[in-house]
Amino acid sequence: MSMRIARGISAAVAVGLVLAGGVAQADDSTTPSVDIGWKSGKDFPVGATRFDGATVGDRVYFLGFRLGDNTTDGSIWYYDIKKDKYVDTKDDMAVPISNYTVAVLKDKTGTGLYTFGGRDNDGETLDTVQVYYPNSGKTAVLKKDKWPGMTPSDCVSLPATGVAVVDNKAYAIGGMSFSTSIPPCTDDNSKEVWSFDPMGKEGKRWSKEPSLKTARGYVTAAVMGDTIYAIGGDINEAGTLTATDQVETWKVGSKKWASGKSLPIPCDETQAFAFKKGELGGTITVAGCGQWPNAVPDVLQLDVKKDKWSTVGSLNEARRNHAGANIGSEKKPKLLVVGGYSADGATALTSSEIGTKGKSSGPASAPSAGIPAVGGHSVF
Repeated sequence: MSMRIARGISAAVAVGLVLAGGVAQADDSTTPSVDIGWKSGKDFPVGATRFDGATVGDRVYFLGFRLGDNTTDGSIWYYDIKKDKYVDTKDDMAVPISNYTVAVLKDKTGTGLYTFGGRDNDGETLDTVQVYYPNSGKTAVLKKDKWPGMTPSDCVSLPATGVAVVDNKAYAIGGMSFSTSIPPCTDDNSKEVWSFDPMGKEGKRWSKEPSLKTARGYVTAAVMGDTIYAIGGDINEAGTLTATDQVETWKVGSKKWASGKSLPIPCDETQAFAFKKGELGGTITVAGCGQWPNAVPDVLQLDVKKDKWSTVGSLNEARRNHAGANIGSEKKPKLLVVGGYSADGATALTSSEIGTKGKSSGPASAPSAGIPAVGGHSVF
């Protein structure tokens, strides 16, 4: 394992770790659409959170992460699917960030892994757009195509988990700003939706799209055909994030977003997997459910045709802000989730899990090793 991972300690004070009265869980009476069972996977080398993964060939790439001590590490790793092994590429993001989604896009250079905005080591929300090319190991910052998203208070918004890809364009959905940012800004929420065309002319790659019906951040995005689902998310009110069960849908190119079937419970900061065909065809699976600052292990699934949510299993460990990727095929998916914050809202997990069609293996296992966060901007 590489020893170059930073270990600094943030000086800021952590916000509360538990929700009053506990966390909401889904109604067990819901009828499963397609059961998903989860088994333990290979541990990540460190406790990592607020990051994402993207599958390219036989590898899942991770473009940096936040550590348990709240520092932001820009080192680029990949998971070798065939060898079941994590590898440090020795490459680093040009600007280390957390709180991002990876968008796999084709541009004039080749296959690029794009990130839009994010937060740096000091917790500042950035407008940086950058790309990593796995074939060459090169990174680049798009200085003429900065992330344009803003909140109503004229602060840079954080799209975080709310990024989807349709027909080689990325769509950044909603976002929020924080009074804890450096320099200080305002706790606010955004309805804005922007599309990014990697093949567009330099300096003109962003276009404004129809806004969400409700402003919110930490949306979980999923794509079914040419329709984007904006699932759950948070409303930031005076620094307190309240998870929502709201779902909105937008067919790319249409004039406005539509209300979708609400989640069984409020969820934020999680991962969703959508499939048109195969064992999970016609479904969108939400793997784990964040309820800031905590999480529950529920795995929720939308039957798109019936427009009905069901509870289809449970992760072995409750987690939020975890990375996720399909390491199988569309015909036989394998849903990988890695790291994230544990149910206590503070511990950065090393564990991973793999979900496949079938009954859950049994009761939740004991939590794996992790590194407790010690304050700072871990809450966001």
